[in-house]
Amino acid sequence: MATDEQTVRTLIGDNKKCALNERVGVGDGTNKYFKLDMFPVVSSPTASVIILVTGVAATTATTTFDEALGRVTFTVAPSAGDNILATYEYHALSSGEISDFLSGLTGSPKLAASNAALALAGNASKLFSYTMGEKSVDKKKVAQNLLALSKQLKEQHFELKANANYGSQVFTMKDNTGTPYEGYDSAVAYLPTETD
Repeated sequence: MATDEQTVRTLIGDNKKCALNERVGVGDGTNKYFKLDMFPVVSSPTASVIILVTGVAATTATTTFDEALGRVTFTVAPSAGDNILATYEYHALSSGEISDFLSGLTGSPKLAASNAALALAGNASKLFSYTMGEKSVDKKKVAQNLLALSKQLKEQHFELKANANYGSQVFTMKDNTGTPYEGYDSAVAYLPTETD
């Protein structure tokens, strides 16, 4: 059974993706910091970042990695002319961000996904089109598509809720003897009631 996080990711199309031998940069002998194109990077026992410096794998002794920002830091700057490549898996949103969207919306993954799509639209609106090295990216329609997806998911959430045929009714119960039970003389219950 899918978790709420997996459901939200599926609804917004934020499935795990992989970058293979992405060209991160070229060493110049002084720069120790390099940035991946995509992040946050998936961190798990089976997923890791592989950094190659002119075909040789970097180790944890020679690099540190910030998964949230997608930043590689070398302890010693790569030599001038060294090609730096990275292979990694990533999502558009971190698990913490998805958890924030689900907070308070237990059992409502469509509404959480609607909010997640809005956040992605905001992120994408900054990246219209650009060229980075040998890559050319055009994201002019991404924000617009995500806004439409957010609206659709929100409508589906409220449609499901309206068609559930259940509401709630508040009942106040008093002890008919008028004697308080352990200091309380009434109780309130929220009971589901079938609606037409």
